Amino acid sequence: MIAARFGSGMGPLLAVGAMLAGPAAAQPTIVSREEAVDLSGYWMISFDPIPPHREPTPLEQSLIDRLGSGAVLLGDAGLPEFAPGEYDGLEILEAALEAARDYDADAQRTVSKTCQPPGLIYSMQGPFGIEIFQGIELIVIKMEYYDQVRLIFMNETNHPEDWPLSSVGHSIGHWEGDTLVVDTARLKPATLFNNGLDHSEAVRLIERFRLSADRSTLVVTQEFEDPTVFVGRAARVLPLERGEDHVYPYDCDPAYGLVIENRVRATEEP
Repeated sequence: MIAARFGSGMGPLLAVGAMLAGPAAAQPTIVSREEAVDLSGYWMISFDPIPPHREPTPLEQSLIDRLGSGAVLLGDAGLPEFAPGEYDGLEILEAALEAARDYDADAQRTVSKTCQPPGLIYSMQGPFGIEIFQGIELIVIKMEYYDQVRLIFMNETNHPEDWPLSSVGHSIGHWEGDTLVVDTARLKPATLFNNGLDHSEAVRLIERFRLSADRSTLVVTQEFEDPTVFVGRAARVLPLERGEDHVYPYDCDPAYGLVIENRVRATEEP
């Protein structure tokens, strides 16, 4: 297994409380349209090796250096996925391990579940394109995977306690120089790794988005913590490549689950 620990410190975070320890929370920086770094466009995750499977680029390293001390850098971004029982060095709590051992992949393909979107943390690192539409007070990320849409509120500083749990949660963002920092909470329990390990509603996600000088690459880091599932912090590096395309409808069809169910029944019948 690959486990790498990076980061000697972290920049100021917005309204993260005790979840991700660090310096005092920064107030949101309201910038004009002319001053903001424009992240708009279509982006697809790179299918080449991703850190820690290779040395990070200077841009990637600049974001890795801002991860919390001791964060475990995961190697499952893009196409590879963790096999059952593999967690890349994360210390998983026993209750979560027990639930993961009972994971039934076929059950996830039934009519009732096949079109339920997985967790946002998992979805963002998958091999599906996203489109970013950037305004001053609101940034919209349209994801092809399960037609999910993220709203990042740039004019808010706290997560409303009465915000309903959902697959995309509630996101607030601010600029730290040329880096967009997004804090997401209120995620409903859902897929963390596609091997049976789920996160709880206590999970908290911090993302940083930074554009390369030639505007062809958008590097995103995820840093997340769920004290009910694993010890410490986990992180990913997600290099996204600019494309001239659009996000297409995923339009999940529950009939796929019916095909799986019928196939299972056929094998069980005498």
